[in-house]
Amino acid sequence: MLESSRLRESNAVVAEAIVPQLIARPVPVQTSGRLEFAARCPECRNWHRHIGLGEKDAPCGAHYLLQFKNKGAA
Repeated sequence: MLESSRLRESNAVVAEAIVPQLIARPVPVQTSGRLEFAARCPECRNWHRHIGLGEKDAPCGAHYLLQFKNKGAA
């Protein structure tokens, strides 16, 4: 019983690593005080604003990577 529980745990960790990370493409927004980035959330489809790029936790609870599209990719 304990061994099967450990196997399920290890499979869950592997499954998390295989699942592709959600990516949101930012739109720069210049406010009067700073540069922010708006992005359409890949989960709730609403727009969220962030003050930097990288991994983000949105107000709706989504977790995604906020990054510009790589111009060298096909």
